Amino acid sequence: MVTIKDLAESTGVSRGTVDRVLHNRGRVAPEVKELVLAKAKQLGYQPNRAGKMLAARKQPHKIGVILPSEGNPFFADVIRGMNDADEEYEEFGFSIEIIEIKGFEQKLHIEAIHKLKEDGADAIVAATIDSEEVIKALEGTKLPFSAVNSDISSESRLCYVGPDYYGKGTLHAGLLAITGGERKGILILKGSSWMKGHDEIIKGFRETLERRSVITGPVMECETGDDDSRAKLVVQQELSRHPEIDTLFISTAGIVGAVAGTDGRDMLIFTSDDVETTRNLIRSGRIQWTVCQEPYRQGYESIRRMQDYLIDGRLPENLITENIVRIKENLL
Repeated sequence: MVTIKDLAESTGVSRGTVDRVLHNRGRVAPEVKELVLAKAKQLGYQPNRAGKMLAARKQPHKIGVILPSEGNPFFADVIRGMNDADEEYEEFGFSIEIIEIKGFEQKLHIEAIHKLKEDGADAIVAATIDSEEVIKALEGTKLPFSAVNSDISSESRLCYVGPDYYGKGTLHAGLLAITGGERKGILILKGSSWMKGHDEIIKGFRETLERRSVITGPVMECETGDDDSRAKLVVQQELSRHPEIDTLFISTAGIVGAVAGTDGRDMLIFTSDDVETTRNLIRSGRIQWTVCQEPYRQGYESIRRMQDYLIDGRLPENLITENIVRIKENLL
C-alpha cells in the first residue's frame, strides 16, 4: 500500500506538504501540488476513504455551482442530478449552492464566481463562458474547479463532465446527409460563441457537411442567447432575407421560439436535447430528430467527482456523456 510517507520520499517534499495537497488545505506552490498529485496517481495512492468521509462530518464542504439555466429547461435534469449527488453525501457534511444565470453575459458569470467565493464555497463546478476574464476569475479564487456541460480552456480545471460537442455536430450532419437530396440552404442557431461547446457542435456540423457535400446553398449561423423570443425573431428575419432556406438546425435552446418563427413553412428541422416541448414537436412531426446528451448524468457525476476530490484529493477524470438520437419512434 502506498502511503503519504512514500509520496513524500518519491517527490522530495515533506509529509506535511503531501498531506496539504491531498486534503486541499493550506498553501502549496502550484508546481509542487501538480507533482504530488501526479505521483499519487502514478503510484496508485488510495487513502482511507471511510476515515476521510467520517472526518468530512467535522469539516463540512460546500460546492458552488454556476449554470446558465434560467429560462433553459435542459438544465432541470442537470440540477436534479446534482441535488441527488448532494443528498447522498449530505450526512458527510456536503452541500451545494447553485447560482442560475440567464444567458451568457460575462459580467454575470464573473459576479457569480465572486459570490460563491464570498459564500464560503470550497470548490466550484461551472457551465460557464470560455473567456480569458472568466477563467482568470475562476483561477483567482484559488479554489478547485471543474467544468460541466461545456468545457473551458483552462489547464487548472480538474475535469470536464459533458458531451462531445464536436461529435454531436458530426452526428447531426450525418443524419442530414442520409435524409437524401441536396439542401438549398441551412440556418444554424446557436446559443453563444462564448460557450466552447456551442462552437464545437457547429464546427463538427460544418466540417462534416463539407465532407458529405449535401449543401448547394448558403449555410448561415446566428446566435440566439438560448432565448425563445430572440430565436423567433432571428428565424423570421433570416427566412425573409433568404427564402431559399429549407433546413433549420437549432443547436442549443430557444427551440419553441425558433420553430414558431418558421410560421409553419415546410422545412426540415432538427435540434438538440430532450425536453418535453421538443418531444411534443417531434410527436407532431414538426421536428424530425433531436440529439440529447444525458443531462442527469452530467449533473450527478460532476458533483460526485468534486465530492471525491474533496474527500480523497484524487484528481477526477473527464467523463464524456453519450450523444443519443431521438426520433418519434423512440421517444421516452
